[in-house]
Amino acid sequence: MGKNNAYESCCMRDVLGETLRPGGFILTDKAAEYCKLSKESHVLDMGCGRGATVGHLFEKYGITAVGVDPSEKLLNEAKERFDSDAFVLGRGENLPFEDGLFDCAIAECTLSLMDAHSAAAEAWRVLKKGGFFVVTDVYAKNSEAVGRLSSFPVNSCMRGLHDLTKLRSSLEQLGFTVEYFEECSQYLKELVVRIGFSYGSMCEFWNMASGSCINGEEFYGALKRCRPGYFMLIAKKGEKQNEQ
Repeated sequence: MGKNNAYESCCMRDVLGETLRPGGFILTDKAAEYCKLSKESHVLDMGCGRGATVGHLFEKYGITAVGVDPSEKLLNEAKERFDSDAFVLGRGENLPFEDGLFDCAIAECTLSLMDAHSAAAEAWRVLKKGGFFVVTDVYAKNSEAVGRLSSFPVNSCMRGLHDLTKLRSSLEQLGFTVEYFEECSQYLKELVVRIGFSYGSMCEFWNMASGSCINGEEFYGALKRCRPGYFMLIAKKGEKQNEQ
């Protein structure tokens, strides 16, 4: 069964804004500072959506970033707003770039939409030695309840909540060193409040954002059992990839 892409819904844009993620550019700027990004940096946005981060990096830091996304609809919107050459159709699990090309790869609330280990392996491949992999995303404080979410046919980060222990282990197995971690769940709480004001309930929001392809009440119930949180993690590429 195909999945409805919630990020192509106007409901997501209404509550998340142009960035389509909690916290806007706050964590993007924090990552740029930590990674010491400059106009000389080569940056990849994995899951660029409408191009908000690519545009922000150029406007604030003079960085010409490249964005990749599997949604033709969102990429077309990005190309209309920014330099069309900066956006490439593709998936994080199979990046259309050569090895060792980028100083930094960013996955802002998008790694949860991919096969996380495969996408992280691709990030490792396209990064230069010492390059940074920046992940801001959702996770489950009760990871044992995550399995139920996979049965819902909607493409949303909330369907792919991370198990942080497994994510860290996966990154370390690939050869990354996790240098920075921050608990950022306050941005998720702020989002829930905005959704409540705009749509009356989380159940109604999920009904509309999914195009009614899921039962919003059932999906939100499964989410609550997972106890979602939000985080930022910055990992650095080591000398060589560990054996799989």
